[in-house]
Amino acid sequence: MIHYQLTKNDFFMLQKNFIENSVSEKRKSLLITIVLMLLTAFYGFALAITLLPETMSAAIILILAVGTAVVAPLLLFPFFKKVHFTIRLKLLRSIFRQESKWPRDLTLSIYENGIEVNSLHNAVNKQVRVSWKAIERVSEDEINYYLYIEATEAIIIPKRKLSETNQTTINHLLQKYLNITL
Repeated sequence: MIHYQLTKNDFFMLQKNFIENSVSEKRKSLLITIVLMLLTAFYGFALAITLLPETMSAAIILILAVGTAVVAPLLLFPFFKKVHFTIRLKLLRSIFRQESKWPRDLTLSIYENGIEVNSLHNAVNKQVRVSWKAIERVSEDEINYYLYIEATEAIIIPKRKLSETNQTTINHLLQKYLNITL
């Protein structure tokens, strides 16, 4: 049995982990990157056409405009790739500032047949029992383990709040029942 407090930061890290690893979020990011690159190419081409002096030959203007339409998006690609991730995280931070359900006291019990999480907040006790088979995937970062029950719902187990023994036990059980290596 492990007692700990789940904070806004822990939940925010879950959302960050989801955004980084979710297939749907990667698709959205790719789509936004492509749209931004196309817009940059279009506006780079249009800007080059309008700003280059008319005394230049049409072929040179066209070559410079196409060059601008190709080079500008390539130079901005690293920035465009991070736009979706950055905007999503800023939006989540603003939402979390307004929530009052944090911190939340949790008790995590690990059994041979699954996990039980008891959550206490504002005198409301919520109990969730999850069998090992119901866990779809496991992810981790330097701060937490994330046991995904559904695509966007997970049990968060903070590593920093675990004793060496509890961490070893959790690693062993995750390896045994979920066939993962940590």
